[in-house]
Amino acid sequence: MEGTPPNPTPEPAPLVRLTAGQVRQARQRRQGYPPARASQPDSAYAAAAAGTPAQTGRGRRSRLRVALGLVSFALIAGLLVYLIPIVLAARNAYDKIFVTPAPRPTVVINPQGTPELVLPTPGSEEAPIQLPDWEKKDRINILLLGVDKRESEDVPRSDTMIIVMIDPLTRDVAMLSIPRDLLVTIPGYGDTKINAAYSYGAQSDVTGPGLVRATIEYNFGIPIHYFAEVDFEGFVRIVDTLGGVTVDVPAPIKDDEYPGEQFDYTRIYFPTGLQHMDGRTALRYVRTRHDDNDFARGARQQQVLQALREQGIRLNLIARADKLLAELGDAVRTDLSPTEVLALAKLGTEIDSGRIRTYSLLNATYSYWEPGQPYYLIPDWGAIQQVLNEMMPPREGQPVPQVRGSAVQVPEQAPEFEPTVPPDEPPPTPEVIPTPAVEEPTPTEEVVPTPTEPLTTPTAEPTEESSAPSSNPAILVQNGTFTDGLAAQAAATLQASGFTNVTYAQAPDAGNYPTSLVIDYSGNPNLAVQVAAALGLPPSAAIAGDPAASGGYDIIVILGEDVAASP
Repeated sequence: MEGTPPNPTPEPAPLVRLTAGQVRQARQRRQGYPPARASQPDSAYAAAAAGTPAQTGRGRRSRLRVALGLVSFALIAGLLVYLIPIVLAARNAYDKIFVTPAPRPTVVINPQGTPELVLPTPGSEEAPIQLPDWEKKDRINILLLGVDKRESEDVPRSDTMIIVMIDPLTRDVAMLSIPRDLLVTIPGYGDTKINAAYSYGAQSDVTGPGLVRATIEYNFGIPIHYFAEVDFEGFVRIVDTLGGVTVDVPAPIKDDEYPGEQFDYTRIYFPTGLQHMDGRTALRYVRTRHDDNDFARGARQQQVLQALREQGIRLNLIARADKLLAELGDAVRTDLSPTEVLALAKLGTEIDSGRIRTYSLLNATYSYWEPGQPYYLIPDWGAIQQVLNEMMPPREGQPVPQVRGSAVQVPEQAPEFEPTVPPDEPPPTPEVIPTPAVEEPTPTEEVVPTPTEPLTTPTAEPTEESSAPSSNPAILVQNGTFTDGLAAQAAATLQASGFTNVTYAQAPDAGNYPTSLVIDYSGNPNLAVQVAAALGLPPSAAIAGDPAASGGYDIIVILGEDVAASP
């Protein structure tokens, strides 16, 4: 056609985006491979080329992905909000709870024949510590310490000491309370009360727990592998965090001299029966001892420990983990590792409560007191050995506790540093409490002091010669029952009768006296009869005692159930 150029150039085909499959097929054809099975075109591409509504579906999926992402982020953020306080609390608590084990001193006997401590010197090889092999089911001995830390005092005191033996093989647990007034040899410090060890150690490189551990190992022959320490205020917070603790109080307790919050006295009372206690009440329950003695207090402490164990097993503590860890961080210290603590916690859930046994040194000690001196519990090491043999029966491959055996010496005078009875805390009941003196009437030939408000009606009328004390004998009145106030009332009666050197205390073996006794150590039988008459007791209550067991007294009166039952 005229005007039409020869061989016109064809218009280029429109550009089309190939799918990944089409690209692979084109490469295979160029390289001589047989054509692969035809595949369906990419649906998204086909939909786009055909102008279908796929773009709308893709938008919906995009929005759905965004929404799911936002929900996931919210869940993760919420989980972090919950976990971060737990992690931070755990980290802070970890640094406070798990302490580096202090170097263990070696007890050596010096040329004077007394024990002293030798700490490892820098660069020297420390003797390997014989710790139990948990995989081989060795027994584990842990020292539990209850520490009284007061802001007004620089030196803390440990008034609670409990040895816990755990046997992973037999699934047995045994607890032994060590009374704070027990007279022992503290290596490097001599013979004194055992609870002075923590105070002495806290002022040295040995540390408080370190010296208590060394003292127990030296005197009792029990290897102490680990320690755990809790202060009293931390104990309160832990009990409160667990929601309180339920305790079955076996006998009523009334203490008129419990240390108050402002360094004063307050009255506390616990009736018998099941009671749910908060932390402050539980602390009072485990600390009071003026109505009974230190052995009864030790039994209460073991009772509360078992109740807390049961509480921990029943509760789901994970929900309270953040708060519980924070409380523990302020209250507990131990040289157990976190792994060992977890292993013990797991083991604790596997031990039946019937396999937990408690022990006391009540029948393996006797009381000793002299005017102006501290009150002591003197150990009978032979009897203590029998307690330990029952607590840790011999077994192949396990160490056998062996007490030191030699007698301790009562200090001639109280040490200058006596941390066991602070001036702001009432002395323990067994420690003799002087009664305020009553003005003695001026004796005349016509006036003879007679008993005022006797406990019972006298069965024998004292004569004029025998009723008035001819001297000022030292008299100790002990309450041999669990009836409150008998000893104080009897002491006041004796003072009103002219006996002015009178003190009173709770008998350490109370509950074993059906009838009252008036024991004479002066060698003057008439004096014992005078005292018996002043208290309304029959002459048969007066007996002679061994002067070697007098404890510095001329007369010791033990009030029995006959007085408690009198109107």
